[in-house]
Amino acid sequence: MKTKISTMIPVVKPRINVITLGCSKNIHDSEVLMGQLRGNQMNVTHEAEDLDSNDIIVINTCGFIDNAKQESIDTILQYSQLKDEGRVGKVIVTGCLSERYKPELQAEISNVDSFFGTNDLQNLLTTPKHFAYFKIAEGCNRPCSFCAIPLMRGKHVSKPVEDLVREAKFLAKNGTKELILIAQDLTYYGLDLYS
Repeated sequence: MKTKISTMIPVVKPRINVITLGCSKNIHDSEVLMGQLRGNQMNVTHEAEDLDSNDIIVINTCGFIDNAKQESIDTILQYSQLKDEGRVGKVIVTGCLSERYKPELQAEISNVDSFFGTNDLQNLLTTPKHFAYFKIAEGCNRPCSFCAIPLMRGKHVSKPVEDLVREAKFLAKNGTKELILIAQDLTYYGLDLYS
């Protein structure tokens, strides 16, 4: 009797390399995205320098001030060039710049695989385990002439206290000792929910 030997080649999942630009809110958003991906058994890294031709690059952009916009555009162009050279597999752009300028970016940088905005993310820390950025609200209602945050992140929306307590307990259980509260306007927290 002959024994059949399997010749199947194992499928290697591509690595997802998340690049974070901008403020602590973007760090938080990247952490949430990475947590979601890891929860789906994806191979995820943060700002790895050793690139692979199968890597999927996710660039979390900033669009707040001109220097940040330029850094985001330069980073997108850098990884788009690497994609054209076959040194990375895909380039995906997210974050504030993508939220605000998606049509313009799609028209000007056509080899990016996809663009999406600021509200499509969700639980892991790239910060040291003892502290965590803790987002309590998103967006802003103030129409400051120098700021585009309401255009990019929308109106102020507070997270309910019950959700925050549940998240804080989860983080504490996993070793977090310090929470750094973040939002576009911390002083506005709860006015939309609790007056």
